[in-house]
Amino acid sequence: MTGTGGQGGISRNERIARAAVGMPAGHPELVTRKPSRAEWKQLTARLAELWPNDEYTAIVAEERRQDPPSAPEWR
Repeated sequence: MTGTGGQGGISRNERIARAAVGMPAGHPELVTRKPSRAEWKQLTARLAELWPNDEYTAIVAEERRQDPPSAPEWR
């Protein structure tokens, strides 16, 4: 996802998100920007092509059943 026009600096939240995923600071795409409506439509169309019978939802549901959430670590 690319940033919306302009050459301004990146926000603190964007810097933190980039560090968390290991993205280089000078990368032109933004991690924290919400996808546009057109991007969501493209994504859903591709997902429907990949999993026409909604297999992905079944896979995720099965994984959640097998992997119970762990207790939070208090420090």
